[in-house]
Amino acid sequence: MVAIETEAGGQARLARLERSDGMKLRRFFYRLSPETIYRRFHSPLARPEQAQPKRLLDIDHHDREAVVALLDGEIIGVARYSRRSGTDSAEVAVVVADDWQRQGVATRMLSALTELAGSVGIRQFTLSMQADNRGALRLLRRLHPDAQIAHSQGIYESTIPVARSHRWA
Repeated sequence: MVAIETEAGGQARLARLERSDGMKLRRFFYRLSPETIYRRFHSPLARPEQAQPKRLLDIDHHDREAVVALLDGEIIGVARYSRRSGTDSAEVAVVVADDWQRQGVATRMLSALTELAGSVGIRQFTLSMQADNRGALRLLRRLHPDAQIAHSQGIYESTIPVARSHRWA
């Protein structure tokens, strides 16, 4: 994919996650703080195995896709979607290593993921986040200011359009 310049001046590149990236994904997990893990998985996980790595690596580049941000060959962020069977809708999730948060990495990964999703007929992303996850809410509001957000039992949910020509970065 493309090289990205973070807001802090760091250089990373984007690539598609591949099934062979299991060890990189495992090392990435250990670079995440407990809070970041909790925010991504909605559960306090202590080991990568609890995140179901086989499911995370079940990528077919059509119904299940993931884009990673790499720095020196190591993953610093992952944005993924999983299409809901028989629909043009996919659930989307993003996680960025703590040292790289708020530097534009999630925005650039989502831009690339949007392009890939649009090219295979996905027309909308659904997402859920903890209601107190201010960073994720700020990102959603910045990228889609008019997004309708529903709240239920401490979770925000939203559906946003996917447009192939839409660039978030």
